Amino acid sequence: MEGELFLLKDAKGRAFLVRLKEGGVFHHHRGTVPHEEIRKAGPGGKVWTHLGEELSVHHPTLEEYLLHMRRSATPTYPKDASAMVTLLDLAPGMRVLEAGTGSGGLTLFLARAVGPTGLVESYEKRPQHLAQAEANVRAFWQVENVRFHLGSLEEASLEPESFHGVALDLMEPWKVLAKAAWALMPDRFLVAYLPNITQVLELVQRAEGLPLKLERVLEVAWREWEIRLPVAHPRFQQVGHTAFLAVFRKWKDC
Repeated sequence: MEGELFLLKDAKGRAFLVRLKEGGVFHHHRGTVPHEEIRKAGPGGKVWTHLGEELSVHHPTLEEYLLHMRRSATPTYPKDASAMVTLLDLAPGMRVLEAGTGSGGLTLFLARAVGPTGLVESYEKRPQHLAQAEANVRAFWQVENVRFHLGSLEEASLEPESFHGVALDLMEPWKVLAKAAWALMPDRFLVAYLPNITQVLELVQRAEGLPLKLERVLEVAWREWEIRLPVAHPRFQQVGHTAFLAVFRKWKDC
């Protein structure tokens, strides 16, 4: 039981990430549940607090885990992380370079995409962020296919044309663009996660003269709907703008 990860959901859909421990107790605003009861119920089961509140028990999905894990930095939202995996055209066995590990959310998406035979090399220059990211990744993903590096990508020693994809989540990604392009294989992709459009413009300008062609810039929008038969309408609370994704493709001749 020790260390096993579960997600509890109450009647209003609120979710709570719980890591079990011997003698542990989960505290809800409507009562408590011993961790042992959660273990006995198992994924797909139900538990009740001592005040009668019903909670469903689940193994957290990657999306749920990312939204509820501990954070030391603003996470890459699941909608953006999943889009980045698609735009990078990742597959099992590939090697991907990440700069700006943050809390490790995007790292998890990359690691699962390349699988046990692939590899993610992730760089983060802030020690507290890297420590939290490592803890988050190890807690959810037991496959040893991520290497964490403390330091800037600018100072990294990389082999030329050795990565199938590059993912950048940095405030000033243009500072590492030349190094990233050097390490990227021809006809493969670099995707940058950028909160504002001025960063996009700066990155595109700084890419001039490098063997990178801008393929597209996009936002990812998810619109959730509320279904209460016989009524259906968009949810009043929606996730709006989170970031722009700038996609570059490496060419042999620019």
